[in-house]
Amino acid sequence: MRKLKAVVIGTGLIGKQHAESIMRTPYVELAAISDPVHNLLEKEAGRLGVEGFECYREMIDKVRPDVVHNCTPNNLHFEINKYVLERGIHLYSEKPLAVTIEEGEELVRLAREKGVANGVNFNYRHNATVQQMRCLFQSGEAGRPLLIHGRYIQDWLLYPEDFNWRVVAGEGGHSRALADIGSHWFDTVQAVTGKKIAAVHADNFTVHPERGTGHRVDTEDGSVVVMKFDDGTVGNLVVSQVSAGYKNNFDISLDCQKYSLRWNQEQSDRLRIGTREEGVREIYTGEEFLANSIKRYATIPSGHPVGWADAMTNAVREFYASIQDGSYTCPQNLSYSDFANAVDIMKIVEACMESSRSGEWVGV
Repeated sequence: MRKLKAVVIGTGLIGKQHAESIMRTPYVELAAISDPVHNLLEKEAGRLGVEGFECYREMIDKVRPDVVHNCTPNNLHFEINKYVLERGIHLYSEKPLAVTIEEGEELVRLAREKGVANGVNFNYRHNATVQQMRCLFQSGEAGRPLLIHGRYIQDWLLYPEDFNWRVVAGEGGHSRALADIGSHWFDTVQAVTGKKIAAVHADNFTVHPERGTGHRVDTEDGSVVVMKFDDGTVGNLVVSQVSAGYKNNFDISLDCQKYSLRWNQEQSDRLRIGTREEGVREIYTGEEFLANSIKRYATIPSGHPVGWADAMTNAVREFYASIQDGSYTCPQNLSYSDFANAVDIMKIVEACMESSRSGEWVGV
């Protein structure tokens, strides 16, 4: 296999995770990183043993990478993604793809025009247990879905003194909780079921009108969303970043005619199957329990918990594998989210925002 050269823009939490996942991926070299904050850049470049650049343009033009990972704040995504695509470089971006749907659609067109691999990091679908849930559900063994429901709730913005750049619409976009964490649930449920969310009825809420040192809050702390899928199945989702004691509680349940399939990110190495006759049994993530088509997602033996970082690495590996074998040119066969899917998720979030404003059902 040809050795691929990768660079990462951004050295925050998610940038560090992209770098680690690249370094865990065979036939890929992390060549450089960039960040405009000198002390952060110097520290991270030293830790990783790679060259650091304060300007991402200088890095790209000098290193000439095969792949760029964009791990910057939301309001920088469009500018950087467009710069990378215009140079015909493969691109793996953090979500959202851009702040507005119009910007996202422009990037979709540009990626197609340039013929490059394009991915957006919705990593939860790449957990081995989630992949097993997808295989079981789509086999039809569980029967027709009766209800699809879940939640994604956290507590990191519980108090009024809690503040982060995502709170301000000018930096994170006009949606926060739905765009930040609700989008992951929307992507995962659609990837698992193969069904599209067709309409939503959402009620957003904001509990603190001001945060930190007098920053006005113009984004939502959470939402309760009722939805209809394209086959008529109904569902609901609770999203919150102000729920005490919940750290990263991502939960999805597919309640079908014969049994339910349940997965929770905080116990991400097991799939729960619920029946009326026998209650609930658990299947652990291990190669011996997985369908042949997804055994590659199980990187360690059963009983060794498979977690968030493993799903992140799986996502990155799937992206690079598509470059190596050329399958990125067949979007319908991709296991990861491409730019077009990322725009679809943005449209679901936008429909939720419109529904909350109007109090009406809104089609996606």
